[in-house]
Amino acid sequence: GDLTSSLQSYLQSLNVLRSSGCSDDSIEVALVLSAVGQLHLKKGCYVEAIVTLQHCMRIFDSNGVPDDNIRVKGIRSILVDAELALKENKTSTLAGQRDFQYDDRAVAVDEIADNYMNKGDYSGAIWFYTEALEIRRKKAQTLTEGAQKACESVDIARTICKIAQMRSLRGEFEAASILFDVVKRIYHSVQLPNDHPFYKDYLDQLSAMRKM
Repeated sequence: GDLTSSLQSYLQSLNVLRSSGCSDDSIEVALVLSAVGQLHLKKGCYVEAIVTLQHCMRIFDSNGVPDDNIRVKGIRSILVDAELALKENKTSTLAGQRDFQYDDRAVAVDEIADNYMNKGDYSGAIWFYTEALEIRRKKAQTLTEGAQKACESVDIARTICKIAQMRSLRGEFEAASILFDVVKRIYHSVQLPNDHPFYKDYLDQLSAMRKM
């Protein structure tokens, strides 16, 4: 129907760009790919959507487009939707039901980020940890001061620590150092004890970076 014809139109646009000498790593190609990925998602073709949107994100990365760019944020969010839809589809199929959903979207995104990290895809892991961080920061803005806000702040710091770890594994030591400093400040602000497992993990990751 309409989705299929729209998909064909975008694929034709992609061919026109490429035949006109446009590089496969150009922003123009990435923007068309993002539309193709969204259409795959709407059609329920989750694997195709993920592969296309990953390619799109890697083009943005290779062009040095920052994580907080509005287009990057939008495409990253759609990629998260595709990954979660694929995961929910697999889980509900295994469980024989269709009402599966996550109680905490940030935790679900963390799990996807962990999978990328375990595969050695540190760039991909950064996308998802960054998305989880944004979800947590939005939630923190709705909370008043108190124990719940402090807990959310700790979760925010843990997520930033993960991003710092990925940056250091990519050899981006200056960016990682800045992020580790943010983690330290947050932990101090909520008076997290130095012998707390999360604080010790932060120290371990910082120490690992300094040995690189």
